[in-house]
Amino acid sequence: MDRLYIHLTDDERPDCLLVKEGQHNTARRLQGATLQEIAAQAHGCQVIVLVPAERMLLTTVSVPTSNRQRQLQAVPYLLEDLLVEDVERLHFALGSYRNGEVAVAAVSREQMQAWLDRLSAAGIQTRIMIPDLLALPCTEGEWSVVAGDRLSWIRSGEQEGFCCDTGNLATLLEQALAAAGEQRPQRLQLVECRREGARTGPPLPDLEWHITTCEDGVLSLFASGYQNGGDTSINLLQGRYSQRERLGKLWRPWRPAAALALVLLLVQAVAAGVEYRRLAAEKQRLTEQVEGSFRAGFPEIKRVVNPRLQAERALKKLRGQGGGGGFLTLLADAGPVLAGMGDTALQGIGFKEGALVLDLRLKDLQQLDGLEQKLKQLPR
Repeated sequence: MDRLYIHLTDDERPDCLLVKEGQHNTARRLQGATLQEIAAQAHGCQVIVLVPAERMLLTTVSVPTSNRQRQLQAVPYLLEDLLVEDVERLHFALGSYRNGEVAVAAVSREQMQAWLDRLSAAGIQTRIMIPDLLALPCTEGEWSVVAGDRLSWIRSGEQEGFCCDTGNLATLLEQALAAAGEQRPQRLQLVECRREGARTGPPLPDLEWHITTCEDGVLSLFASGYQNGGDTSINLLQGRYSQRERLGKLWRPWRPAAALALVLLLVQAVAAGVEYRRLAAEKQRLTEQVEGSFRAGFPEIKRVVNPRLQAERALKKLRGQGGGGGFLTLLADAGPVLAGMGDTALQGIGFKEGALVLDLRLKDLQQLDGLEQKLKQLPR
């Protein structure tokens, strides 16, 4: 995967380096780009943000436990005497734990939030934020010293080091070497990043130095060091600043609304289920009613499959029986006669063997005789 290195200093146009996968020697520097312009290059890249180590304390502390949670609880109070700021306002990121000591990076929460806000405002997401100092090359038995025009970086161990003004480099380096005791390095690696005229040589010339220059800039040096030993850095995005926790903070305000939406969805699902069962019952009732009416009108049909289709076929058959003496023809002829008979109630009607069968309720025999005479006068 391509890597995008961002050196997030106070500069509005931070130094940025794009390293294509498998092309580490042909990195492209995004010169003078704003964070918004850098964000356009971040798509599909692993974004590695390097922040100024001078804004934090890098140290080790003795902790009698290898449990990370207990270490996090103990470290703030073990370092309290070394810190000017209240520990409640600081973020502590833990590094490796060896020989009863854990590496720690302590930085103010306000500073952490400011860095994250700048990235977020530009639309840049990252899972890796490390002190720039810990991206310097790290070789066992050596210290790495990078001398810049204003600032110098000294990496004195896998997850240790400090920054200082270049003018005070010799004094502070001498003090650090004296404090190292038996851990004093056998050799020092000096990388000159100062302008040509400002280079004064190694700060302590009586020591063994290996001197190189950073012609491509300090960020190229950081990127190369991280590329070869990124797992020795301390990722500051831990605890409350881990990606999981940050996503949780974004999600937390929406939880009540999501819970309400879920409840409404469940209510709608239950209501839909109830309505489905009601409609199914209504369909069954209407089906039974249709079949009952069909059987009453066509009792000779014993098996009902499709009442509508079967009724159409039965009526078509009735229309075709007996030419002019068909069921509908007879019914059409008899209709006016029956309508003219007062006090006559039609109880049922049928058609059998070409004859119209009427079930009538009449007032008396005289009325029956009159009806019979009128029906006989109908054309046959």
